[in-house]
Amino acid sequence: MRGKSMFMAVVTAGAVASQPALAQTAAPAATGEQAQGLEEIIVTAQKRDQNMQSVPVSVTALTADALAKQRIGAFTDLTRAAASLTITQQTNATSSSINLRGIGTYAFSISVEPSVAVIVDDMPVVQQAQAFSNLSDLARIEVLKGPQGTLFGKAASAGVVNIVTQDPTDHFTGRASVTAATDSDYRVEAGLSGPVGDSVGYRVSGFYHSYAGNMRNLTDGSLLNDEESYGGRVKVKFQPSDGFSYTINGSYALLRQAGTGLTIRSITPGSTPIIQNVAGVPLSGQLGGITPGAGNYATRVDTPGSTISKTSTISGRGVLDLGSASLISVTSFQDWRYNFRADVDGTAADVNAVLTNGAVHGGIVQSGPYHSTSFTQELRLASQGRGRLKYLLGAFYADSNTDRSFQRGPVALLSAWDGQAGSQSAAAFAQLEYAVPTGTTFTGGLRFNHEHISAAYTNTLSNATPATCVAGTAACRGTHNDDVVTWKGSISQQLHRGVMAYASVATGYKGWAYDVSSGFTPARANGTTGPVKAEHSTAYELGIKSRFLDNRVQLNVTGFWTDYNNFQGQSAVVVNNAIQLVLNNVGRVRTKGIEGEFSAKPTNWLRFDASAAYTEAGIRSFMGAQAYSGQLASSASCTTAAASGLCSFQDRSGGRLPNSPRFKFNIGATGEVPLGQSGAKGTFTLNYQHQSSVNFDLLGNPLTVQGAYGVLNGSVGLETGNITLSLFANNLFNTHFASNLSDSFSSMGGTATNPAHVINQFLSRDSQRYAGIKLGYKF
Repeated sequence: MRGKSMFMAVVTAGAVASQPALAQTAAPAATGEQAQGLEEIIVTAQKRDQNMQSVPVSVTALTADALAKQRIGAFTDLTRAAASLTITQQTNATSSSINLRGIGTYAFSISVEPSVAVIVDDMPVVQQAQAFSNLSDLARIEVLKGPQGTLFGKAASAGVVNIVTQDPTDHFTGRASVTAATDSDYRVEAGLSGPVGDSVGYRVSGFYHSYAGNMRNLTDGSLLNDEESYGGRVKVKFQPSDGFSYTINGSYALLRQAGTGLTIRSITPGSTPIIQNVAGVPLSGQLGGITPGAGNYATRVDTPGSTISKTSTISGRGVLDLGSASLISVTSFQDWRYNFRADVDGTAADVNAVLTNGAVHGGIVQSGPYHSTSFTQELRLASQGRGRLKYLLGAFYADSNTDRSFQRGPVALLSAWDGQAGSQSAAAFAQLEYAVPTGTTFTGGLRFNHEHISAAYTNTLSNATPATCVAGTAACRGTHNDDVVTWKGSISQQLHRGVMAYASVATGYKGWAYDVSSGFTPARANGTTGPVKAEHSTAYELGIKSRFLDNRVQLNVTGFWTDYNNFQGQSAVVVNNAIQLVLNNVGRVRTKGIEGEFSAKPTNWLRFDASAAYTEAGIRSFMGAQAYSGQLASSASCTTAAASGLCSFQDRSGGRLPNSPRFKFNIGATGEVPLGQSGAKGTFTLNYQHQSSVNFDLLGNPLTVQGAYGVLNGSVGLETGNITLSLFANNLFNTHFASNLSDSFSSMGGTATNPAHVINQFLSRDSQRYAGIKLGYKF
């Protein structure tokens, strides 16, 4: 419970607090009849407040009430509500990926932008790993699908996850909740909000989370994949007049893990895995007490991985009412520090002792800190009123820098380096909407972006040379400038009251990038392999949004088709007659499909919600792709064979993108039943999520496939007065599933005659059944 006492003292001193329940940015219904139906959800998908049903964008919006009822407390929980969203998890969050419609980020470099931008209160996070934290005191979350580059910039080539926290209230209020689960997971959330005089409002919130872990390290008996995190947010809103307000928003969050790891799902029968190809160190000697399989939560490691992540942010948002328009200024600064340690060989074997005749003991370990900072400034002029013409004009500037150090060893697989990546961008954007009397609205948007990127790399190994970037090698530093225009056009038609159809075309952009990772050479700086070219996309959408039956039923359906050119990914190239795994433009990608979202409130006490997505996310062209681990030269897709009998390069054209289920759906029911005349009510929720099989390997390894599975969650509760009590159960049928699979063939001595495929898996907390209780209080 490190830091718990200090943090809880601060929260207690602030008073009590909050996980908001009904502060959901939902406009009040216009009539009593509508008041019994579905609420109106206001979103900022087009950087202005709009009814979600009138926005010609495919967006999933989760209000504070929906987030609470579905128990979405961590970023990874969002996959339960957004059918087009998947998350590929690793023990190291910097290698995890957020994917929308099958598109994610498949690269290691600190210079590569995410395909899915994460925005918190108008502030884009620098590194996607920052998103993998607790979600607390939220007003809503919007998942915008497809390229959003015109309004949200160059790091939104596949979509945006827009997170909006609660604002200060004009009356004194507070909430507090405590959650405990059978898998030793404990969570406390607290907050307070209210006015100070007539012109100042405040909001203070905080959380503490502790989780014991779900994997047993049989070497010392400890649990791995644990978590301890805590943080807080303070918002102060100044409103000296009706026409001007300024909100200062500061937050801090810390996440700490004492140990991380993977478990073994399978080992090829008849093979003899040899750890790190070191004779005399067979994997079989490390399997005592371990039974490989989908339900294997045991491992043996001698250096448990660890993680610490700290995020500090400060932002200011000013709004000036000019009468016919609003002038909005958002200034932000963020500082993210991350450090990790990982056991590379994934065992407790004394590999170093064998390699050094006992002079050095232990296994192969890698570690290293990250430090990212970012300053952003955005200025927007947005029209007001109900006129036929609406406009949004804006300018944006960002200055981001990331430093990383990396070490691996101490005997084998030696690597040590320091890297830096910087990006300065300036953009101007505009969007116009014009509505004609026939109920037709035309929308057009344009963005011009100028970017300057830089990279530097220093190899700190003792045998480094200018060819491998020894300290002071000017050729291992590079800069690049780029200008790009992205645009979007749409037409929407009001077909009937509550029914709107739309069609849109949009372009997206993901900037040039340096491959700042192990093996950096002058060629990656400004030579033959880097920086890699920008990724461009063109997206087409047809959609319909509808509400009917007295506002009790909502159905939104979207068809989409997006082409990506110069898709950025990690693959192999031949450099100086040797194969290197580097970042490059792997080819063309297409994602197409159909999405649907359904909500119904047939009675005042019962609500149904469902979403589904059918997605074909395929690789149109990927010639010269690296062979997957252990791919035989005789395989159909192999184009270049090695003398060893293994494949060196393959043609991946026609393959599917990783972790992109062809079909995924969520369906749930929520009920609130009055109990007598006291005002008390009973509550229940039931949610089922299913997805088809996925392959986690961009290169198509048939052994890294997670089969189709479904998960059922449920809860029952009681609300009386200011107190709420609920009992919940997750994964009722105890369905084990992996959030990532990888093959250790090359590091386990695999050959064409010794197919030592050792498949490792990341098992999330939700891959096991657990139950819990939550107690809440509000005033």
